[in-house]
Amino acid sequence: MFPTRDLTDGNERLLERDRVHQLLIDAHPELEDRIEVDDANPMLRIPTGLGGAIILWKGEHEGILRWRMAAPEGEGVSIVEPNSIEEFPQLVAERLQASS
Repeated sequence: MFPTRDLTDGNERLLERDRVHQLLIDAHPELEDRIEVDDANPMLRIPTGLGGAIILWKGEHEGILRWRMAAPEGEGVSIVEPNSIEEFPQLVAERLQASS
Protein backbone atom coordinates (compact mmCIF):
# COMPACT_ATOMS: atom_id res chain seq x y z
CA MET A 1 0.00 0.00 0.00
CA PHE A 2 1.26 3.48 -0.87
CA PRO A 3 0.86 6.59 1.30
CA THR A 4 -1.76 9.08 0.18
CA ARG A 5 -0.86 12.48 -1.26
CA ASP A 6 -2.25 14.18 1.88
CA LEU A 7 -0.02 12.05 4.10
CA THR A 8 3.13 12.78 2.10
CA ASP A 9 2.27 16.49 1.90
CA GLY A 10 1.75 16.61 5.68
CA ASN A 11 5.06 14.91 6.35
CA GLU A 12 6.81 17.25 3.92
CA ARG A 13 5.43 20.29 5.74
CA LEU A 14 6.63 18.98 9.10
CA LEU A 15 10.09 18.32 7.66
CA GLU A 16 10.13 21.89 6.35
CA ARG A 17 9.10 23.12 9.81
CA ASP A 18 12.03 21.24 11.28
CA ARG A 19 14.33 22.79 8.65
CA VAL A 20 13.11 26.31 9.50
CA HIS A 21 13.61 25.54 13.20
CA GLN A 22 17.18 24.38 12.56
CA LEU A 23 17.95 27.44 10.40
CA LEU A 24 16.84 29.68 13.27
CA ILE A 25 18.90 27.80 15.86
CA ASP A 26 21.98 27.74 13.63
CA ALA A 27 21.79 31.51 13.13
CA HIS A 28 20.59 32.39 16.65
CA PRO A 29 21.53 29.69 19.19
CA GLU A 30 20.24 31.90 22.00
CA LEU A 31 16.69 31.31 20.70
CA GLU A 32 16.79 27.53 21.07
CA ASP A 33 14.90 27.51 24.40
CA ARG A 34 12.42 30.20 23.26
CA ILE A 35 11.19 28.66 20.01
CA GLU A 36 7.95 26.76 20.50
CA VAL A 37 7.40 23.98 17.95
CA ASP A 38 3.83 22.96 17.10
CA ASP A 39 3.89 19.16 17.20
CA ALA A 40 1.13 18.66 14.63
CA ASN A 41 1.37 21.64 12.29
CA PRO A 42 4.02 23.41 10.21
CA MET A 43 4.28 26.26 12.69
CA LEU A 44 6.81 27.83 15.06
CA ARG A 45 6.17 30.49 17.72
CA ILE A 46 8.80 32.78 19.25
CA PRO A 47 7.63 34.90 22.19
CA THR A 48 8.84 38.51 22.07
CA GLY A 49 9.90 40.75 24.93
CA LEU A 50 6.61 42.66 24.87
CA GLY A 51 4.22 39.77 25.45
CA GLY A 52 3.50 39.10 21.77
CA ALA A 53 4.98 36.46 19.54
CA ILE A 54 6.45 35.94 16.11
CA ILE A 55 4.64 33.16 14.28
CA LEU A 56 6.15 31.27 11.36
CA TRP A 57 3.77 28.94 9.53
CA LYS A 58 3.06 27.30 6.23
CA GLY A 59 -0.49 27.70 5.08
CA GLU A 60 -2.73 28.45 2.17
CA HIS A 61 -3.94 31.94 1.32
CA GLU A 62 -5.79 32.74 -1.89
CA GLY A 63 -4.86 29.35 -3.30
CA ILE A 64 -1.14 29.73 -2.62
CA LEU A 65 0.58 27.42 -0.13
CA ARG A 66 3.73 29.00 1.31
CA TRP A 67 5.63 30.01 4.42
CA ARG A 68 4.75 33.27 6.13
CA MET A 69 5.76 35.23 9.22
CA ALA A 70 3.44 37.27 11.42
CA ALA A 71 5.05 39.65 13.91
CA PRO A 72 3.88 42.40 16.25
CA GLU A 73 4.31 45.84 14.75
CA GLY A 74 3.15 48.85 16.71
CA GLU A 75 -0.50 48.28 17.59
CA GLY A 76 -0.95 45.71 14.83
CA VAL A 77 0.68 42.78 13.12
CA SER A 78 2.81 42.66 9.99
CA ILE A 79 2.82 39.63 7.72
CA VAL A 80 5.78 38.80 5.51
CA GLU A 81 6.00 36.17 2.77
CA PRO A 82 9.70 35.55 2.16
CA ASN A 83 10.91 34.12 -1.13
CA SER A 84 12.77 31.38 0.74
CA ILE A 85 12.80 29.87 4.22
CA GLU A 86 16.48 30.82 4.36
CA GLU A 87 15.34 34.43 4.89
CA PHE A 88 13.67 33.64 8.23
CA PRO A 89 16.74 33.97 10.50
CA GLN A 90 17.35 37.56 9.36
CA LEU A 91 13.65 38.47 9.40
CA VAL A 92 13.21 37.06 12.91
CA ALA A 93 16.30 38.89 14.18
CA GLU A 94 14.97 42.18 12.80
CA ARG A 95 11.52 41.68 14.37
CA LEU A 96 12.96 40.63 17.73
CA GLN A 97 15.21 43.67 17.77
CA ALA A 98 12.28 45.95 16.90
CA SER A 99 10.14 44.45 19.68
CA SER A 100 12.69 44.73 22.48
